[in-house]
Amino acid sequence: SFNSQDDTCEDIGTGPSDSATIECKDSSFVVLSVNTVTVGDTFTVALGNAPDTDSISCAILSDSILKQTLVVDTTMLTLKDKFGSLQLESCDEQSCLVPITYTYDIRNIGDTPMEVTSVTRTRGTSTVDLIGIVEERNLDVGESTVARETEELDICVNVDEETNVRAEADPPQGVPCFSEDDYELTVVVSPTSPPTDPPSPSPSDGPSPSPSDPPSPSPS
Repeated sequence: SFNSQDDTCEDIGTGPSDSATIECKDSSFVVLSVNTVTVGDTFTVALGNAPDTDSISCAILSDSILKQTLVVDTTMLTLKDKFGSLQLESCDEQSCLVPITYTYDIRNIGDTPMEVTSVTRTRGTSTVDLIGIVEERNLDVGESTVARETEELDICVNVDEETNVRAEADPPQGVPCFSEDDYELTVVVSPTSPPTDPPSPSPSDGPSPSPSDPPSPSPS
């Protein structure tokens, strides 16, 4: 398995395909956390009473069978480091995953009251029905309502995603109306600069002393 730190990472058989139990210990073999997760889930390893540990070892078990053992050097962690089937997403206050709230504004700009009957959001291959989170479905002329959706956004990777929202509404009589809009969200992660060479030391010799003889007088 890939290990960002080129440290200890030992595969035992094939990795877990669906769910696994992950037990992590500090360098004194004190258990820090035991989590049962499915693929794609996140879990937290809290150092607790061992904040000075310089390594964490994690055993990954599937159906009580050991699949991977990992040792992570806690003195040189970088977000997005990978250790076998694990990936570091946050550390203390630093986190790749930040909450983001999408607010979709729906306004009745017509000349008759409308009832919002459908709001759908499409992002990538996912289409979600948002009608259940629309704050007010019955809108008089000029009134508006919103639907708010909160998710987590990974800001440690480049993001270029388009969100499409479509709303439908019915008047008391007549033909239903619909409207849709698109919004593009872009996150560009700056490349990590390679370490630079230290500046060359200054010359050890000091500047040459000023001449000891005074300058010749100007002609009279």
